[in-house]
Amino acid sequence: MKKNKKIQHYIEYIALKFLIGILHLFSIDTAKKIGFLLADIAFVCVPVRKKHIMDSLTKSFPKKSKQEILSITKDVYKQFVCTIIEIVFVNKMSDEQLKYSVNFENIYLMEKAKKIGKGLVVMSAHFGNWEMLAISAGKRYPLSVIVARQENPYFDKLINGIRSTRGYKTIYKDVAPIGVMKALKKNGVVAILADQHAGDQGVYTPFFYREVSTPKGPAVFALKAKCPLYTVFCVRQPNGRYLCTFEEIPLPNTGDKEKDIEIIMTEYNKILQKYVEKYPSHWFWFHRRWKTQKPK
Repeated sequence: MKKNKKIQHYIEYIALKFLIGILHLFSIDTAKKIGFLLADIAFVCVPVRKKHIMDSLTKSFPKKSKQEILSITKDVYKQFVCTIIEIVFVNKMSDEQLKYSVNFENIYLMEKAKKIGKGLVVMSAHFGNWEMLAISAGKRYPLSVIVARQENPYFDKLINGIRSTRGYKTIYKDVAPIGVMKALKKNGVVAILADQHAGDQGVYTPFFYREVSTPKGPAVFALKAKCPLYTVFCVRQPNGRYLCTFEEIPLPNTGDKEKDIEIIMTEYNKILQKYVEKYPSHWFWFHRRWKTQKPK
């Protein structure tokens, strides 16, 4: 069984490398046009979680019409394809191009945090192109990002190879507590995507009028290190670049650690919702964000 799985993983890896090679025959703009066409086909013929996305959007935007929900859903597919193609072309871009593919509107907040000397925790989400955000930020400051191990080890090596050679270090989730605190002690920046379902390990906070299990990690790390805590989300611009704005979340001190964590992650979801309401197709609605209900 293990041997068969290894063969399957290798075949998947070769198929991916072949697809990347094909895309690299074109310019990135042409590759995106091809990708958008494939997204339209996938929307009709291979509707991966389409019903789930539309149900989630309907509950999150009750005032939008069915036609508006359908239009946003189609754009969700296209935005995701666009993100993937941009990542595929990362190795064909110069360091200068990668650095300035993202414009940080108030980058001075990073300088402010660095001067404190306790490191910085940045919370983002699967919004816009989170990989380009991290790569661009990594060209400016020492950056570590918490990532999940891919089931396919060949994929894992390929993806993390791109990440580490083009912009930032990775910290696997299973060793995050140690890796994060080491990075913060060196006054580094640690980024965490905190928008996925956290199961029994999370704290339930409001998000689009429903309670969702939200990861505690970012709040735990920031409170322990007593370092600045920011959110940042990248918005795709008409010219293909991204605009990002940092927002600081002050660290509470209620005397109750769990309450402090809840306050921080509630504020994170509030800020994320603000962005998703304005740019609904930018968020990765494929996630089963509302998988469980808050225990009574």
